[in-house]
Amino acid sequence: MTETTKLDRVRTYYASFDEWGRLDSPEGVRELARASEILTEKLPPESRILDLGGGPGRYAIALARSGHRVVLADLSRTQLDVARRKVGEAGMSALVESYDEVNATDLGIYADASFDAVVAFGPFYHLTSDAERRQTAREIRRVLTPGGHTFVAFVPRLAGLMGLIDRAATTPAQVSADAFRTAADVGVFSNAAESGFQEGYYPTPTEMRQLFVSSGFHIDDMLSLKSIAADRGAKVARLDPSLQSEVERIARELCRQPEVIATSGHALLIAVTP
Repeated sequence: MTETTKLDRVRTYYASFDEWGRLDSPEGVRELARASEILTEKLPPESRILDLGGGPGRYAIALARSGHRVVLADLSRTQLDVARRKVGEAGMSALVESYDEVNATDLGIYADASFDAVVAFGPFYHLTSDAERRQTAREIRRVLTPGGHTFVAFVPRLAGLMGLIDRAATTPAQVSADAFRTAADVGVFSNAAESGFQEGYYPTPTEMRQLFVSSGFHIDDMLSLKSIAADRGAKVARLDPSLQSEVERIARELCRQPEVIATSGHALLIAVTP
């Protein structure tokens, strides 16, 4: 795939999508809680963090509450406006330095080695060309300090294909046979309709590892954020407390199993600069 991402379609999608509300759903609450826990474990105190693709600011607020300094960058001006308001309402404005409209492939407004960590929970859902993904990974490495971490969320290919089946069943105009075949072959999803998720990319876990290794990173960890409870957040919440506790424990035990990463929704790659 040599064609570059149709960024205007991505901007249009996020101009009306309620990304803040997505993380209030049972699935979103699970994703937010687990990712925030991992960030707390890995980040040194009072880090300076680039929240790349940070959307409406859910993670920026959580990071600021933990005492970190945050720069929030996103492709969508609409999402950045929401973030500015939500950060203010949370009383965290002093720790969020700026709200920058940025394409992840070009972080030229930031100096070399200017961040202790980069949280990239947005760009790699959408970048459809290999050149764009490589450029983004190189830019992330450039702006990180030595020993700095990047946290990269992605939807693995098998999980993405299962999601496309669900999407096709409810909104068939969005998923043609050709689009599904291309997603299965190379991981790129092009939505034929103007509504719904636009310009998707579903890498295999191996492809994500190779991308960041070839960009000069060491791989620190890879795991499934929701593990075997993916798409079952509401059901898990209804379980008997003792069974619910056991499900959560086993989900954590299995979250690094390759088959779980490949099939269980959002995954997280953690990589470190030398």
